[in-house]
Amino acid sequence: MTRILVISDLHQGTSISPPSGIRVVTQENLIKNLIAREPDAVLIAGDIQDYMWNDGKSDDSVSSVEKSIEADPVLTALNDADPPVYYVWGNTDIMDCEKETSETPLTEEVREWFSTEFSNFHDCHEKILKMSNFIILGYQDANKTDIYSSGKCWEETTIHHDLRPIIESLSNEQKKQLILLTHTPPRGILDFSSLGSRHIGSFYLRELIDDFQPKISVFGHVHYLGGYSKYCGRTQCINVSSFGLAVSHDILFGQSAFEIQLDTDSEEISTSMIVPHYWEGKRKRAFVEYRSCQGCGRYAPFARRQFKYCRICLGTRRIQSQEAASGV
Repeated sequence: MTRILVISDLHQGTSISPPSGIRVVTQENLIKNLIAREPDAVLIAGDIQDYMWNDGKSDDSVSSVEKSIEADPVLTALNDADPPVYYVWGNTDIMDCEKETSETPLTEEVREWFSTEFSNFHDCHEKILKMSNFIILGYQDANKTDIYSSGKCWEETTIHHDLRPIIESLSNEQKKQLILLTHTPPRGILDFSSLGSRHIGSFYLRELIDDFQPKISVFGHVHYLGGYSKYCGRTQCINVSSFGLAVSHDILFGQSAFEIQLDTDSEEISTSMIVPHYWEGKRKRAFVEYRSCQGCGRYAPFARRQFKYCRICLGTRRIQSQEAASGV
């Protein structure tokens, strides 16, 4: 049995202040608690840090960004951990996203430095990496949409041309043990934008999953559906982004993680969400609670006790209402 911990969208370098009277576990302590569970590996699905996004504006800022990353307690703890860390970069892991060209030389400089200095981190972008009896293949950054259109966001055909030949080169048995690690989700699978107003996942990533049916597809990027999982054929798709970040005031500080247990001899995959707690006064509360949705019946995370419908139901209804209003 192989046990991995999967997280995404740490956004180190951007602080979020909880409401008055709320105490939360620091991101550093959360990561240390995860490492203490002694997993075989840790997977990170992008948006690891925001130092480049927030501070990377010129050649002069490269050294200061590198110093910030080097001093970050969460990244340091992961680098010093026993389990290896497999990762891909996300759309905030870039420098000056609004102004850079597609070459993004400053971003590449920092990424090359990171791969050298943080030796416990293993970049999965367009690489086949072996983990226990499984294979990890990653793809970094995010697909270009009307929301995300600058920086290193890629055109849809790019992932098709880059990943399809790699997957096709695998044996049938290797394809069955494949873990796809991307920042962006597949189209139509746990990919609602903020407040569930539209789908923003990748068409071609979805096509690759439909055609090859890897064991797992792990991604983040879409905070609205962080903590949800769904099967696409035999592939279990898991959105491991921090729940609710930048969506509303439901929960603005809910980093979560998934523990996944895999067995090469079994089709079954055991997944469980590790939910941190916070303190409201002297009361200890979970960031989210899992219970059945009164709409679809799925077991889903809820940020508030009074909510009755999961975010998939709510997002689907919003999109259907928009389509009806526009006559689609």
